[in-house]
Amino acid sequence: MLSILRKARLGIYYCLVRLIPHNLRLKLYRHLFLRAREQNGGYSIFGGNVQRTSYGLCFKRGALQREVTAMRFVRKRTTIPVPFIVDYLVSDDNESYLIMELILGETLADQYGSLTEDVCRIMIRDLIDITNELRSIPPPSRPPLVCGLGSIPIDCRRIQLNGSSSFGPFDSVKAFHEELIKFSNLEFPNQETESAALSKIHRLYEKPYRIVFTHNDLHPGNVMVDANFRIVGILDWESSGWMPEYWEYIKSRFVYQYRKRWGGRVMARVFPEYEEEWEVDCIYYAHRVRY
Repeated sequence: MLSILRKARLGIYYCLVRLIPHNLRLKLYRHLFLRAREQNGGYSIFGGNVQRTSYGLCFKRGALQREVTAMRFVRKRTTIPVPFIVDYLVSDDNESYLIMELILGETLADQYGSLTEDVCRIMIRDLIDITNELRSIPPPSRPPLVCGLGSIPIDCRRIQLNGSSSFGPFDSVKAFHEELIKFSNLEFPNQETESAALSKIHRLYEKPYRIVFTHNDLHPGNVMVDANFRIVGILDWESSGWMPEYWEYIKSRFVYQYRKRWGGRVMARVFPEYEEEWEVDCIYYAHRVRY
């Protein structure tokens, strides 16, 4: 929970920036971002496009509207710790700045070496609560679509490896799976291997899956923790959307360096029911041409 003083300060920031004309705000944000980057020595735990400040705000340059929409959507419907948005501004030439509450803590990626069994158990409890709450948000359409928030195409690096090519939306999980197989461009060494792999994929995809709201990038770099490893913030919502229920798990294991400890020791215990889906996803990893 935000303290009363922090809430009041964010409220003041929120009101004050709206008194400043658009062009002046853009110049101000550009200046403050560069100043923060200089004060941080060009370093940021979130990457170069995200900078902390000393006055309780965080600046993200290059943020997309879809991330802003998702953050507001989740904050309104859940108690999940999503940063409060003070402002979002886009220039005529698509230079954008997202100004948001600075979450006090560190990313789990920076504390990855401390992921002991006791820490894993703490993380698992928090992640079960967070993902259950996220998955309980009712879909806006009946029947629900597999899509980004607002019925837009899916943005997922697991699917679009280089970030290109529109994918979706889809009117059913079946349609999503059919296109996923084609889009993935699988290549096998022989007919026997291909037949066995595709048979396993198609057999799995016959299962009925719910469509649920999914963060779609739940890895240690996007999880903020306090000194006791309790989760205090979930970041980077630009890939979120309505996905098959198993997708949160397999996407959480997409980043290679996190597959064994984060994926195997944490997320596999958050979602123990989707181990067969992970085995099938490994077929994609092994045989997709661009992996």
